[in-house]
Amino acid sequence: MNIHFFAKSDIGKVRAANEDYFLNEKISENEYLFIVADGMGGHQAGDVASKLASETFFEAYRALRRKGTPIQAAMEQSVRKANSVVFRKAAADIEKRGMGTTFSALVIAGMKASIAHVGDSRIYLMRKHRVKRLTTDHSFVEKLVEEGRISADEARDHPQKNVLYMSLGARESFTPEMLTDILLEDGDALVMCSDGLSNMVDDESLMNITMGDYPEESAEALVRLANDHGGADNITVQVIRLGSLEMLEKTKPIRLSRPRRKLAKGIAALVLLLLIAVLAYLFFTPARGGADAEGGLAANGLSAPLPVAAKTRAPRLGEIDSSRFNGLGAAAADCRFLSGHRLHVVRNNRLTVFDLNGPDMVSFELGKDEQIVPCRGDGIYLLRREPTRDPGYLLLRQGAPKALLRIRHDGEVNSREESNGGVSQYRIAGLRGSVTPDYIDDSLFIFHDQRHYYSIRNWREPEGMPAAIDGLAVTPGARLGFQSIGGRTTLLHHDADSGHVVVRRIDGSLERIGEFSLPPLPPLLWLEYAGGLALTGYYPDQCVEWDGGRRGASHRYAYNNFHLRAIKVLVDLADNSKLVIDDGNRLFHLDCAP
Repeated sequence: MNIHFFAKSDIGKVRAANEDYFLNEKISENEYLFIVADGMGGHQAGDVASKLASETFFEAYRALRRKGTPIQAAMEQSVRKANSVVFRKAAADIEKRGMGTTFSALVIAGMKASIAHVGDSRIYLMRKHRVKRLTTDHSFVEKLVEEGRISADEARDHPQKNVLYMSLGARESFTPEMLTDILLEDGDALVMCSDGLSNMVDDESLMNITMGDYPEESAEALVRLANDHGGADNITVQVIRLGSLEMLEKTKPIRLSRPRRKLAKGIAALVLLLLIAVLAYLFFTPARGGADAEGGLAANGLSAPLPVAAKTRAPRLGEIDSSRFNGLGAAAADCRFLSGHRLHVVRNNRLTVFDLNGPDMVSFELGKDEQIVPCRGDGIYLLRREPTRDPGYLLLRQGAPKALLRIRHDGEVNSREESNGGVSQYRIAGLRGSVTPDYIDDSLFIFHDQRHYYSIRNWREPEGMPAAIDGLAVTPGARLGFQSIGGRTTLLHHDADSGHVVVRRIDGSLERIGEFSLPPLPPLLWLEYAGGLALTGYYPDQCVEWDGGRRGASHRYAYNNFHLRAIKVLVDLADNSKLVIDDGNRLFHLDCAP
């Protein structure tokens, strides 16, 4: 079974908080669980209900399946347990009284689907450009439609369309809607969504967008369309496609008439010939630049974003158990950094750190104005904004009794002073707007504001002083990355707009060790310094190595043996190993080295 999926949740344009929750989990080799829940209730009870129901169902279902309980029985027992847990939680906490949630669980095992459902979130099946809603809305307005008293179009705008007669957690006992043995085919798509999407997007648009692209792009486009139509509620969607990536390409609607297809093919052929000519020029024209007279690196004029003449090799890929990651309801965008094989994930203002190689996991709520600081080494560092008129920030270490240092704005000079509480206070000239942390280790702290990157060397010591990092500007196309080479950490600053790349060594200093000038490139997931004159760029389907000391791109490593489409690459700050997250929320180790 080839399965590809992606989920996205958005607060919308009206709500003050997101009470939706989703979960996707691989239960076994050919069995997957997907959940969408839309919570309801005041005092933040809705988000408690949706998350509690989803996680309770998942834990119960997984345990029952491990015991060999059949899918239908496991789903029914699990949804009843989730209902009981939410109901008891509401009864025990006066602030949670009346909380509940819609709940839609989908299990795909082999090529069959089973559903447990309550409320008005929805599950759709799309096949051969036809859409069918599999679930029933448990609302009073839906009953009026079933009885023929109003039309489906009238129901869409009915003032009581969101009034439910059944939800999970509202009563001690209930009878969920159960559907089993739904036969699936390669090329099928399933969409799960909260009513924040289904109320804003009609079925035809839902089908066209879902069948017109890969799951990630479809989910992003659907959320964007719901917001464009008003975003009146929280928006959550999971898009699931069955079949190989090649088959998904074939299922995309072809909207060109035959004469236009011929014209398009002719234009494409001309563009291809032109591209080949340009690449030939780039590959076989000697690169400019090289080592400068003092032994450093000059601008190297690296060429060709995706080489034709480069050698092709297969990278080493290894899949990692992603059950804990997906159990958080997390997505690639929630992953902040990787250090010592510990993945740091921030979702719904909660930090979770778990060891990719073992069972260890730490999780706690972040304060309203706290940011996680990417750290090489042990410990969890946070940067907290102080409620002051001028920008003021405290650096803290989780579990430490007091702040480590304070950053404040100063109009004229950079300075350091000790406060009465023994906390070093750094005043930084020209600091503007909000401050974002980039990196910390025992000797160096790097952060940026709206315009500049700053560093505080020896921040633990009395001689530590803040300074702007020369030659690095904060721009919309700039990205700062950190990696370990031979046990020494380097900084790479890449401005995609200009193609300028600067590499610095940061173990106690900021010595410049490389500078490159890249040609225009397709958007990169990650760019790393490979030593000497080499850079490696990571794309959704391959990684490409450029050797500026030779003739540009020299190797290409395709991921196609895993049918992998990466959406995020994280580099371990401790040992430079790579973690890849694909469009199905799967995790992989990746090694593109020769």
